[in-house]
Amino acid sequence: MTFEFVDREEELDFLEEKYRSDDFELVLIYGRRRIGKTELIKNFIEGKPSIYCLASLEDKEKQLENITEKIYKHFKGIKPDVQRWTDLFEYFSEKAEEKTVLVIDEFPYLIEENESIPSYFQKFVDEYLKDKDVMLILCGSSISMMEGLMSYENPLYGRRSGQIDLRSFPFKDARKMIPGTDFENKIRYYSVFGGVPFYLQKLEGPTPKKDIKEKVCRNTEILYEEPQILLRQEFRKPNRYFSIMESIASGKTTPKAISDDTKIPLQSISKYLRELQRIRLIQHEVPVTAREKNSRRGLYQIEDNFFDFWFQFIGPNLSDVEERHDQFVEDHVMVDLDRYVGKKFEKICMEFLKEKVRHHDKITFSKIGRWWYKEDEIDIVALNEKEDRIYLSECKWSKNKVGLDVFYDLKQKSEKVRWGGKKREDEYILFSKSGFEKELNQMDEQVKLIDIEDLKQTLC
Repeated sequence: MTFEFVDREEELDFLEEKYRSDDFELVLIYGRRRIGKTELIKNFIEGKPSIYCLASLEDKEKQLENITEKIYKHFKGIKPDVQRWTDLFEYFSEKAEEKTVLVIDEFPYLIEENESIPSYFQKFVDEYLKDKDVMLILCGSSISMMEGLMSYENPLYGRRSGQIDLRSFPFKDARKMIPGTDFENKIRYYSVFGGVPFYLQKLEGPTPKKDIKEKVCRNTEILYEEPQILLRQEFRKPNRYFSIMESIASGKTTPKAISDDTKIPLQSISKYLRELQRIRLIQHEVPVTAREKNSRRGLYQIEDNFFDFWFQFIGPNLSDVEERHDQFVEDHVMVDLDRYVGKKFEKICMEFLKEKVRHHDKITFSKIGRWWYKEDEIDIVALNEKEDRIYLSECKWSKNKVGLDVFYDLKQKSEKVRWGGKKREDEYILFSKSGFEKELNQMDEQVKLIDIEDLKQTLC
Protein backbone atom coordinates (compact mmCIF):
# COMPACT_ATOMS: atom_id res chain seq x y z
CA MET A 1 0.00 0.00 0.00
CA THR A 2 1.37 3.45 -0.90
CA PHE A 3 0.60 6.70 0.89
CA GLU A 4 0.63 10.28 -0.30
CA PHE A 5 3.22 12.48 1.37
CA VAL A 6 1.35 14.98 3.54
CA ASP A 7 2.37 18.60 4.07
CA ARG A 8 5.67 19.37 5.87
CA GLU A 9 5.57 22.46 3.64
CA GLU A 10 7.55 24.64 6.04
CA GLU A 11 10.29 22.01 6.38
CA LEU A 12 10.45 21.38 2.62
CA ASP A 13 10.64 25.12 1.91
CA PHE A 14 13.54 25.41 4.35
CA LEU A 15 15.41 22.51 2.73
CA GLU A 16 14.79 23.92 -0.75
CA GLU A 17 16.16 27.28 0.39
CA LYS A 18 19.34 25.61 1.60
CA TYR A 19 19.58 23.61 -1.60
CA ARG A 20 19.40 26.77 -3.73
CA SER A 21 22.39 28.20 -1.89
CA ASP A 22 25.74 28.23 -3.70
CA ASP A 23 27.55 27.53 -0.43
CA PHE A 24 28.15 24.35 1.50
CA GLU A 25 25.19 23.56 3.75
CA LEU A 26 25.00 21.20 6.73
CA VAL A 27 21.48 20.50 7.99
CA LEU A 28 20.56 18.33 10.98
CA ILE A 29 17.17 16.61 11.00
CA TYR A 30 16.01 14.82 14.13
CA GLY A 31 12.88 13.66 15.93
CA ARG A 32 11.42 10.62 17.62
CA ARG A 33 10.97 7.32 15.80
CA ARG A 34 8.02 6.98 13.38
CA ILE A 35 7.71 10.76 12.98
CA GLY A 36 8.46 10.82 9.24
CA LYS A 37 12.08 12.03 8.99
CA THR A 38 13.06 9.60 6.23
CA GLU A 39 9.90 10.34 4.24
CA LEU A 40 10.64 14.07 4.47
CA ILE A 41 14.20 13.56 3.22
CA LYS A 42 13.24 11.24 0.38
CA ASN A 43 10.53 13.64 -0.75
CA PHE A 44 13.06 16.50 -0.73
CA ILE A 45 15.83 14.70 -2.67
CA GLU A 46 13.52 13.27 -5.32
CA GLY A 47 14.76 14.41 -8.73
CA LYS A 48 17.94 15.93 -7.29
CA PRO A 49 21.53 14.62 -7.61
CA SER A 50 21.64 12.89 -4.24
CA ILE A 51 23.09 10.00 -2.28
CA TYR A 52 21.00 8.48 0.50
CA CYS A 53 22.92 6.37 3.04
CA LEU A 54 21.17 4.57 5.89
CA ALA A 55 23.53 3.79 8.76
CA SER A 56 22.99 0.54 10.64
CA LEU A 57 23.93 -1.07 13.94
CA GLU A 58 26.98 -2.90 12.60
CA ASP A 59 30.69 -2.79 13.41
CA LYS A 60 32.50 0.35 12.27
CA GLU A 61 34.31 -1.35 9.36
CA LYS A 62 31.01 -2.59 7.92
CA GLN A 63 29.41 0.84 8.37
CA LEU A 64 32.22 2.50 6.41
CA GLU A 65 32.00 -0.17 3.72
CA ASN A 66 28.24 0.26 3.28
CA ILE A 67 28.39 4.05 2.97
CA THR A 68 31.34 3.79 0.57
CA GLU A 69 29.35 1.43 -1.64
CA LYS A 70 26.39 3.82 -1.78
CA ILE A 71 28.65 6.72 -2.75
CA TYR A 72 30.73 5.01 -5.45
CA LYS A 73 27.60 3.49 -7.03
CA HIS A 74 26.15 6.98 -7.34
CA PHE A 75 29.24 8.22 -9.16
CA LYS A 76 29.34 5.03 -11.27
CA GLY A 77 33.07 4.66 -10.94
CA ILE A 78 35.46 1.95 -9.91
CA LYS A 79 35.12 0.93 -6.30
CA PRO A 80 37.74 2.91 -4.39
CA ASP A 81 40.15 1.44 -1.88
CA VAL A 82 38.71 2.87 1.32
CA GLN A 83 40.33 1.87 4.61
CA ARG A 84 39.53 4.97 6.64
CA TRP A 85 36.90 7.69 6.70
CA THR A 86 39.51 10.11 5.31
CA ASP A 87 39.84 7.93 2.21
CA LEU A 88 36.09 8.18 1.64
CA PHE A 89 36.09 11.94 2.19
CA GLU A 90 38.86 12.39 -0.39
CA TYR A 91 37.01 10.20 -2.90
CA PHE A 92 33.72 12.05 -2.44
CA SER A 93 35.41 15.44 -2.71
CA GLU A 94 37.06 14.49 -6.01
CA LYS A 95 33.86 13.13 -7.55
CA ALA A 96 31.32 15.72 -6.34
CA GLU A 97 31.67 18.19 -9.21
CA GLU A 98 27.98 19.15 -9.47
CA LYS A 99 25.45 20.15 -6.85
CA THR A 100 25.00 17.05 -4.66
CA VAL A 101 22.93 16.21 -1.59
CA LEU A 102 24.59 13.65 0.68
CA VAL A 103 22.26 12.17 3.31
CA ILE A 104 23.36 10.00 6.22
CA ASP A 105 20.25 8.72 7.97
CA GLU A 106 20.48 7.37 11.55
CA PHE A 107 23.81 9.15 11.98
CA PRO A 108 23.81 8.33 15.75
CA TYR A 109 24.37 4.65 14.85
CA LEU A 110 27.81 5.64 13.56
CA ILE A 111 28.57 7.51 16.79
CA GLU A 112 27.43 4.58 18.94
CA GLU A 113 29.97 2.37 17.22
CA ASN A 114 32.73 4.99 17.03
CA GLU A 115 32.64 8.04 19.30
CA SER A 116 35.25 9.77 17.10
CA ILE A 117 32.75 10.11 14.22
CA PRO A 118 31.91 13.79 14.98
CA SER A 119 35.64 14.61 14.80
CA TYR A 120 35.95 12.78 11.48
CA PHE A 121 33.01 14.68 10.06
CA GLN A 122 34.41 17.96 11.35
CA LYS A 123 37.45 17.24 9.18
CA PHE A 124 35.14 16.25 6.29
CA VAL A 125 33.46 19.67 6.50
CA ASP A 126 36.53 21.82 7.17
CA GLU A 127 38.99 20.24 4.73
CA TYR A 128 36.83 18.76 1.98
CA LEU A 129 33.35 20.34 1.82
CA LYS A 130 33.42 23.96 2.94
CA ASP A 131 34.20 25.26 -0.56
CA LYS A 132 32.03 22.69 -2.36
CA ASP A 133 28.47 23.14 -3.65
CA VAL A 134 27.33 20.26 -1.47
CA MET A 135 24.43 19.85 0.95
CA LEU A 136 25.11 17.41 3.78
CA ILE A 137 22.10 16.17 5.77
CA LEU A 138 22.67 14.25 9.01
CA CYS A 139 19.52 12.65 10.36
CA GLY A 140 18.75 10.67 13.51
CA SER A 141 16.12 9.40 15.92
CA SER A 142 18.34 9.75 18.99
CA ILE A 143 17.30 13.27 19.94
CA SER A 144 19.95 13.61 22.65
CA MET A 145 22.77 12.62 20.28
CA MET A 146 21.55 14.89 17.51
CA GLU A 147 21.11 17.83 19.85
CA GLY A 148 24.56 17.01 21.20
CA LEU A 149 26.02 17.77 17.76
CA MET A 150 24.92 21.36 18.32
CA SER A 151 26.58 21.73 21.73
CA TYR A 152 29.67 23.88 22.20
CA GLU A 153 31.79 20.90 23.22
CA ASN A 154 31.02 18.89 20.06
CA PRO A 155 33.55 18.96 17.17
CA LEU A 156 30.72 19.79 14.73
CA TYR A 157 29.68 22.86 16.71
CA GLY A 158 29.35 25.89 14.46
CA ARG A 159 29.38 23.88 11.22
CA ARG A 160 25.65 23.46 10.74
CA SER A 161 23.64 25.98 8.76
CA GLY A 162 20.27 24.81 10.00
CA GLN A 163 18.29 22.15 11.79
CA ILE A 164 14.81 20.65 11.78
CA ASP A 165 13.32 19.26 14.98
CA LEU A 166 10.51 17.26 13.36
CA ARG A 167 7.34 16.96 15.42
CA SER A 168 4.08 15.08 15.04
CA PHE A 169 1.31 16.60 12.93
CA PRO A 170 -1.19 19.01 14.49
CA PHE A 171 -4.82 18.09 13.89
CA LYS A 172 -5.10 20.35 10.82
CA ASP A 173 -2.47 18.29 8.99
CA ALA A 174 -3.21 14.89 10.54
CA ARG A 175 -6.87 14.95 9.52
CA LYS A 176 -5.78 14.67 5.84
CA MET A 177 -4.48 11.17 6.62
CA ILE A 178 -7.54 10.14 8.63
CA PRO A 179 -10.11 8.06 6.70
CA GLY A 180 -13.60 9.33 5.99
CA THR A 181 -15.10 12.79 5.73
CA ASP A 182 -17.02 13.12 9.02
CA PHE A 183 -15.34 15.91 11.01
CA GLU A 184 -16.38 14.64 14.44
CA ASN A 185 -14.98 11.22 13.55
CA LYS A 186 -11.70 12.85 12.58
CA ILE A 187 -11.50 14.47 16.01
CA ARG A 188 -12.09 11.07 17.64
CA TYR A 189 -9.46 9.48 15.41
CA TYR A 190 -6.90 12.17 16.23
CA SER A 191 -7.63 11.87 19.95
CA VAL A 192 -6.79 8.16 19.80
CA PHE A 193 -4.03 7.95 17.19
CA GLY A 194 -2.49 11.43 17.38
CA GLY A 195 -0.34 12.99 14.69
CA VAL A 196 2.43 10.47 14.09
CA PRO A 197 2.37 9.65 10.34
CA PHE A 198 3.34 6.01 10.83
CA TYR A 199 0.29 5.41 13.05
CA LEU A 200 -2.09 7.29 10.78
CA GLN A 201 -0.97 5.23 7.77
CA LYS A 202 -2.31 2.11 9.48
CA LEU A 203 -5.89 3.37 9.61
CA GLU A 204 -8.52 1.97 7.25
CA GLY A 205 -11.83 3.25 8.64
CA PRO A 206 -14.66 3.76 8.48
CA THR A 207 -14.80 4.36 12.26
CA PRO A 208 -12.34 4.74 15.16
CA LYS A 209 -14.07 1.80 16.84
CA LYS A 210 -13.23 -0.52 13.96
CA ASP A 211 -9.58 0.59 13.80
CA ILE A 212 -9.17 0.32 17.56
CA LYS A 213 -10.46 -3.25 17.36
CA GLU A 214 -8.48 -4.30 14.32
CA LYS A 215 -5.31 -2.17 14.44
CA VAL A 216 -4.68 -1.73 18.16
CA CYS A 217 -6.28 -4.66 19.97
CA ARG A 218 -5.32 -7.55 17.69
CA ASN A 219 -2.03 -9.04 18.87
CA THR A 220 -0.85 -9.61 15.31
CA GLU A 221 -0.90 -5.90 14.45
CA ILE A 222 2.12 -3.62 14.90
CA LEU A 223 0.26 -0.99 16.96
CA TYR A 224 -0.67 -3.61 19.55
CA GLU A 225 2.83 -3.52 21.04
CA GLU A 226 4.09 -0.23 19.60
CA PRO A 227 4.57 1.59 22.96
CA GLN A 228 6.43 -1.38 24.44
CA ILE A 229 8.63 -1.72 21.36
CA LEU A 230 9.54 1.97 21.30
CA LEU A 231 10.43 2.00 25.00
CA ARG A 232 12.60 -1.10 24.53
CA GLN A 233 14.39 0.57 21.63
CA GLU A 234 15.02 3.78 23.54
CA PHE A 235 15.94 2.55 27.01
CA ARG A 236 18.06 -0.16 28.59
CA LYS A 237 15.58 -0.56 31.47
CA PRO A 238 12.20 -0.08 29.77
CA ASN A 239 10.15 -1.52 32.64
CA ARG A 240 10.59 1.57 34.80
CA TYR A 241 9.60 3.88 31.95
CA PHE A 242 6.62 1.66 31.22
CA SER A 243 5.49 1.95 34.86
CA ILE A 244 5.88 5.73 34.81
CA MET A 245 3.85 6.09 31.62
CA GLU A 246 1.11 3.89 33.04
CA SER A 247 1.12 5.91 36.26
CA ILE A 248 0.79 9.26 34.47
CA ALA A 249 -2.00 7.87 32.28
CA SER A 250 -3.89 6.84 35.40
CA GLY A 251 -3.85 10.40 36.74
CA LYS A 252 -0.65 10.53 38.82
CA THR A 253 0.84 13.75 37.50
CA THR A 254 3.33 14.98 40.12
CA PRO A 255 6.77 13.46 40.80
CA LYS A 256 5.72 12.40 44.30
CA ALA A 257 2.49 10.79 43.13
CA ILE A 258 4.35 8.96 40.36
CA SER A 259 7.03 7.84 42.80
CA ASP A 260 4.47 6.57 45.33
CA ASP A 261 2.59 4.71 42.60
CA THR A 262 5.60 3.12 40.87
CA LYS A 263 7.76 2.60 44.00
CA ILE A 264 10.65 4.30 42.17
CA PRO A 265 12.56 6.44 44.70
CA LEU A 266 11.59 10.11 44.54
CA GLN A 267 15.21 11.19 44.18
CA SER A 268 15.48 9.11 40.98
CA ILE A 269 12.15 9.90 39.35
CA SER A 270 13.21 13.21 37.76
CA LYS A 271 15.89 11.45 35.70
CA TYR A 272 13.32 9.12 34.13
CA LEU A 273 10.87 11.95 33.55
CA ARG A 274 13.54 13.99 31.74
CA GLU A 275 14.29 11.07 29.43
CA LEU A 276 10.61 10.63 28.55
CA GLN A 277 10.37 14.36 27.86
CA ARG A 278 13.46 14.13 25.65
CA ILE A 279 11.79 11.68 23.28
CA ARG A 280 8.58 13.74 23.24
CA LEU A 281 6.37 11.19 25.03
CA ILE A 282 5.53 13.33 28.05
CA GLN A 283 5.49 17.04 28.78
CA HIS A 284 5.83 19.13 31.91
CA GLU A 285 2.96 21.57 32.06
CA VAL A 286 2.62 24.60 34.32
CA PRO A 287 -0.32 27.02 34.62
CA VAL A 288 -0.09 29.47 31.75
CA THR A 289 0.16 32.39 34.18
CA ALA A 290 3.12 30.87 36.06
CA ARG A 291 6.28 32.96 35.81
CA GLU A 292 8.67 30.03 36.09
CA LYS A 293 8.73 27.04 33.74
CA ASN A 294 9.67 24.79 36.65
CA SER A 295 6.89 25.99 38.91
CA ARG A 296 6.05 23.61 41.76
CA ARG A 297 2.50 23.63 40.46
CA GLY A 298 3.68 21.85 37.31
CA LEU A 299 2.16 18.55 36.22
CA TYR A 300 3.32 15.78 33.90
CA GLN A 301 1.08 14.73 31.02
CA ILE A 302 1.50 12.22 28.21
CA GLU A 303 2.11 14.33 25.12
CA ASP A 304 1.54 11.70 22.43
CA ASN A 305 -2.17 10.94 21.96
CA PHE A 306 -1.72 7.32 20.92
CA PHE A 307 0.55 6.54 23.89
CA ASP A 308 -1.91 8.22 26.23
CA PHE A 309 -4.75 6.12 24.81
CA TRP A 310 -2.70 2.91 24.92
CA PHE A 311 -1.54 3.40 28.50
CA GLN A 312 -5.03 4.33 29.69
CA PHE A 313 -6.99 1.57 27.97
CA ILE A 314 -4.73 -1.16 26.57
CA GLY A 315 -1.57 -1.51 28.66
CA PRO A 316 -3.25 -2.10 32.04
CA ASN A 317 -5.67 -4.64 30.51
CA LEU A 318 -3.53 -6.70 28.15
CA SER A 319 -4.83 -10.03 29.43
CA ASP A 320 -8.45 -8.96 28.79
CA VAL A 321 -7.51 -7.64 25.35
CA GLU A 322 -5.80 -10.94 24.51
CA GLU A 323 -8.75 -13.00 25.68
CA ARG A 324 -11.46 -11.29 23.63
CA HIS A 325 -10.46 -8.04 22.00
CA ASP A 326 -13.84 -7.34 20.32
CA GLN A 327 -15.73 -7.50 23.59
CA PHE A 328 -13.02 -5.55 25.40
CA VAL A 329 -13.43 -2.62 23.02
CA GLU A 330 -17.21 -2.67 23.46
CA ASP A 331 -17.18 -2.94 27.26
CA HIS A 332 -14.12 -0.92 28.27
CA VAL A 333 -13.13 1.45 25.48
CA MET A 334 -16.30 2.69 23.80
CA VAL A 335 -18.14 3.36 27.08
CA ASP A 336 -15.38 5.78 28.11
CA LEU A 337 -14.13 7.05 24.76
CA ASP A 338 -16.01 10.36 24.73
CA ARG A 339 -14.61 11.27 28.16
CA TYR A 340 -11.13 10.59 26.82
CA VAL A 341 -11.80 12.52 23.58
CA GLY A 342 -13.05 15.45 25.65
CA LYS A 343 -9.56 16.05 27.08
CA LYS A 344 -7.96 15.89 23.64
CA PHE A 345 -10.66 18.19 22.28
CA GLU A 346 -9.05 20.95 24.34
CA LYS A 347 -5.85 20.60 22.27
CA ILE A 348 -7.81 20.97 19.05
CA CYS A 349 -9.60 24.06 20.36
CA MET A 350 -6.22 25.50 21.32
CA GLU A 351 -5.00 24.81 17.79
CA PHE A 352 -8.06 26.67 16.47
CA LEU A 353 -7.11 29.77 18.47
CA LYS A 354 -3.50 29.59 17.28
CA GLU A 355 -4.75 29.43 13.68
CA LYS A 356 -6.82 32.55 14.32
CA VAL A 357 -3.68 34.36 15.46
CA ARG A 358 -1.75 33.14 12.40
CA HIS A 359 -4.42 34.60 10.15
CA HIS A 360 -4.67 37.87 12.16
CA ASP A 361 -8.33 37.19 12.89
CA LYS A 362 -8.99 39.70 15.73
CA ILE A 363 -7.60 37.31 18.37
CA THR A 364 -3.99 38.00 19.38
CA PHE A 365 -1.95 36.55 22.22
CA SER A 366 1.64 35.56 22.95
CA LYS A 367 1.05 32.74 25.42
CA ILE A 368 -1.58 30.01 25.64
CA GLY A 369 -2.19 26.99 27.87
CA ARG A 370 -4.25 25.60 30.72
CA TRP A 371 -4.77 27.30 34.07
CA TRP A 372 -5.44 25.74 37.45
CA TYR A 373 -5.24 26.64 41.09
CA LYS A 374 -6.32 24.34 43.91
CA GLU A 375 -9.75 23.00 42.86
CA ASP A 376 -10.31 25.43 40.00
CA GLU A 377 -9.30 24.80 36.40
CA ILE A 378 -9.86 26.56 33.09
CA ASP A 379 -9.39 24.58 29.87
CA ILE A 380 -7.67 27.33 27.87
CA VAL A 381 -6.25 30.68 28.89
CA ALA A 382 -4.46 32.93 26.37
CA LEU A 383 -2.55 36.04 27.39
CA ASN A 384 -2.02 39.27 25.48
CA GLU A 385 0.49 41.18 27.61
CA LYS A 386 0.76 44.10 25.20
CA GLU A 387 -2.95 44.96 25.42
CA ASP A 388 -3.50 43.62 28.96
CA ARG A 389 -6.14 41.26 27.58
CA ILE A 390 -6.90 37.69 28.64
CA TYR A 391 -8.96 35.08 26.76
CA LEU A 392 -10.67 32.45 28.92
CA SER A 393 -12.21 29.38 27.39
CA GLU A 394 -14.02 26.15 28.21
CA CYS A 395 -14.26 23.23 25.77
CA LYS A 396 -17.21 20.84 25.93
CA TRP A 397 -17.29 17.53 24.07
CA SER A 398 -20.78 16.48 25.10
CA LYS A 399 -24.09 15.34 23.59
CA ASN A 400 -25.78 18.22 25.40
CA LYS A 401 -25.84 21.83 24.31
CA VAL A 402 -23.84 24.25 26.41
CA GLY A 403 -25.91 26.62 28.53
CA LEU A 404 -25.57 29.75 30.63
CA ASP A 405 -24.33 27.79 33.64
CA VAL A 406 -21.04 27.03 31.86
CA PHE A 407 -20.54 30.68 30.97
CA TYR A 408 -21.27 31.95 34.48
CA ASP A 409 -19.00 29.33 35.99
CA LEU A 410 -16.19 30.43 33.66
CA LYS A 411 -16.70 34.08 34.63
CA GLN A 412 -16.56 33.17 38.32
CA LYS A 413 -13.31 31.24 37.87
CA SER A 414 -11.79 34.05 35.81
CA GLU A 415 -11.86 36.29 38.88
CA LYS A 416 -9.37 33.92 40.54
CA VAL A 417 -6.82 34.16 37.72
CA ARG A 418 -4.09 36.43 39.02
CA TRP A 419 -2.68 38.07 35.94
CA GLY A 420 -2.61 41.50 34.34
CA GLY A 421 -3.36 44.97 35.69
CA LYS A 422 -6.39 46.67 37.10
CA LYS A 423 -7.65 47.53 33.61
CA ARG A 424 -7.36 43.96 32.36
CA GLU A 425 -9.88 43.06 29.65
CA ASP A 426 -11.47 39.61 29.93
CA GLU A 427 -12.81 37.92 26.81
CA TYR A 428 -14.73 34.64 26.97
CA ILE A 429 -14.81 31.86 24.39
CA LEU A 430 -16.86 28.67 24.61
CA PHE A 431 -16.36 25.62 22.39
CA SER A 432 -19.07 23.01 22.05
CA LYS A 433 -19.47 19.83 20.01
CA SER A 434 -23.27 19.98 20.23
CA GLY A 435 -23.95 23.70 19.99
CA PHE A 436 -25.43 26.14 22.51
CA GLU A 437 -28.73 26.78 24.24
CA LYS A 438 -30.88 29.66 23.01
CA GLU A 439 -30.22 31.89 26.03
CA LEU A 440 -26.47 31.66 25.51
CA ASN A 441 -26.75 32.38 21.80
CA GLN A 442 -28.46 35.65 22.72
CA MET A 443 -25.39 36.78 24.70
CA ASP A 444 -23.02 36.96 21.76
CA GLU A 445 -21.72 40.37 22.86
CA GLN A 446 -20.37 38.90 26.08
CA VAL A 447 -19.03 35.57 24.88
CA LYS A 448 -17.74 34.14 21.60
CA LEU A 449 -19.34 30.78 20.74
CA ILE A 450 -17.49 28.24 18.59
CA ASP A 451 -19.23 25.10 17.37
CA ILE A 452 -18.06 22.14 15.28
CA GLU A 453 -18.78 23.93 12.01
CA ASP A 454 -16.59 26.87 13.06
CA LEU A 455 -13.76 24.49 13.93
CA LYS A 456 -14.16 22.74 10.60
CA GLN A 457 -13.97 25.95 8.60
CA THR A 458 -10.71 26.97 10.27
CA LEU A 459 -8.97 23.61 10.58
CA CYS A 460 -9.87 22.12 7.18
